[in-house]
Amino acid sequence: HGHNNVIGAVVLPHNVGLGATHNPELVERAGRVTAEEVASTGMHWAFAPCVAVSQNIRWGRSYESFGSDPEWVGQLGAAANRGLQSKLPGDFSLLACTKHFAGDGGTRDGIDQGETVGDEVVLQAIHLAPYAAAIRAGTKSIMVSYNSWNGQKMHGHKQLLTGVLKGELGFKGFLVSDWAAIDQL
Repeated sequence: HGHNNVIGAVVLPHNVGLGATHNPELVERAGRVTAEEVASTGMHWAFAPCVAVSQNIRWGRSYESFGSDPEWVGQLGAAANRGLQSKLPGDFSLLACTKHFAGDGGTRDGIDQGETVGDEVVLQAIHLAPYAAAIRAGTKSIMVSYNSWNGQKMHGHKQLLTGVLKGELGFKGFLVSDWAAIDQL
């Protein structure tokens, strides 16, 4: 929601508020404003946007999601990526980091860092759709989630990280661990 830890920066609504607008152009402009302010502080990388598809209102991080509809989350996440990675003055651009791959918005009982359960149809239709849109929009980095998929921690899930994300979806960028999540393996 902007470069909110810097005094004087524009504080934008969280993704749930931006998602309620159903306005990709506005979300792209918000990404551009954030990119300008992040770049002005010398940073080259922003850990945004979050494209989790919120499936349980008890999930304590649901405000990070653009909503519960995978298509809208994908459209708005792609718009945020375009805004964050837009060309800035001085031939500068920011690196966006789409997060949290994958399924963090669908954990059982809404438990943060919990387990998401489902078959491949659920995975593709709900949790991967926004990543496909983000990849088409040019995201260059993706943050891996704390959650598990069907009992396996995402950070150790070679099939999803390499086979699906890099193979099937064609992601050519790099992955980054969420804060110390790799230590949960």
